[in-house]
Amino acid sequence: MSASYIEKLHLKKVRQFKELNISFNKGFNFIAGPNGCGKTSILAGISHCFDHRGFQYSRLGDDSEFWTDLTLNDHKKRIGVGQNSIKNDGYRKSTIKAWTPPTQEENRENILIHESKSKLREFCPLFIGAHRNIKYIQISGMQREQPIEEQLTNRLATSSHSLYGDKQTNIKQWFVNRYFMIDKEWAKEERENWDHMINNLQTLGPFHSNFSYVKTGKDLEPIFSIYGNECYLEELSAGFQAVLSILAEIFEWIEGTRDEGDRIASEAQGTVLIDELDLHLHPEWQFTLRDGLTNIFPNLQFIVTTHSPHLLASARENEVIVMAKNEYENEYNLEPSKFRFSGWSTDQILSEIMGVKSLENKDYEKLINEAFVQVEKKSIDGLNQAIEKLKMVCHPNDTILTVLNTRMASMVAISND
Repeated sequence: MSASYIEKLHLKKVRQFKELNISFNKGFNFIAGPNGCGKTSILAGISHCFDHRGFQYSRLGDDSEFWTDLTLNDHKKRIGVGQNSIKNDGYRKSTIKAWTPPTQEENRENILIHESKSKLREFCPLFIGAHRNIKYIQISGMQREQPIEEQLTNRLATSSHSLYGDKQTNIKQWFVNRYFMIDKEWAKEERENWDHMINNLQTLGPFHSNFSYVKTGKDLEPIFSIYGNECYLEELSAGFQAVLSILAEIFEWIEGTRDEGDRIASEAQGTVLIDELDLHLHPEWQFTLRDGLTNIFPNLQFIVTTHSPHLLASARENEVIVMAKNEYENEYNLEPSKFRFSGWSTDQILSEIMGVKSLENKDYEKLINEAFVQVEKKSIDGLNQAIEKLKMVCHPNDTILTVLNTRMASMVAISND
């Protein structure tokens, strides 16, 4: 099977970046790092490479350049603009003044941004922002869905808008449309996708939630079941709404931007970019989300940002891209880490990948230090008091308690000799 995915992103003088070069694998990519390091800016930079109508979301200058390298059906492409393309009329008021091509690379076709639809018709990335709540809307019936050419145009034109929550898909209307559509003879792909989604919905829910679709009644209100209780779409918790929004939006994007005969979700290729994938999700849920999405969409590339140590613990080798905040030069050369983080503790991921420094000041750390000070002093009473304080803040089976209790027994035995 031929492959289609984003390989690399190059940004220079874009937003806070003096220069950024980042490589992606063709499966799952988790972008992680401290607050303010530019995770969302990477997604925005990719969106600018495919359409210029979202430039108002970024700080660009006359000497800015940016492009995305991608593979499309095994052919190498580069889309974006080189230097001297941007006219800077003030903060977030940048426009195109000239279509300067990106730097040429051998055996890779150069494509300018305004050529994205004509020359990359089969590659229209999906951008999903962090705003994924579902507000109540009354649906009166089936609504006409736009032809593929209109959907491609709108997807490209609103990629940055979608990332920042200024455009959201009407998930409820999509469910109602499928209610009317899937029994029609001509809706073979839509019916196969619907069955695929419904049959796999439970794999996206947290353990024992039994997340499932029940029905859409004559009042056109989709009903779901969680933990054995039925509820309407808008009554779902923020976590279930977030996951359902992502799921339905991907299915809609697959069916709306591909030609008939190429719309089967389980076979579809392309790139989905999601900001803050962990938003609203319980930690237990975060451990399973990566595998759930991969099971439903095995051939899609995902590029996501996250603040969740639990999501990173679910990642495989070559899936985590770590951004260390560079306060001086803001120059980055990034690629997926070859390591897995499933064996790392939450604190280790938070401190060494997320850049959380305050962990060193937690009561737990202070009490451990106090306990070892008492060990150095050979004070049995002092160590005993430190252990009792630790018991108040840590898990009963914490290994450090075992170590300290063993040391205490040794000190008592020596004192009795």
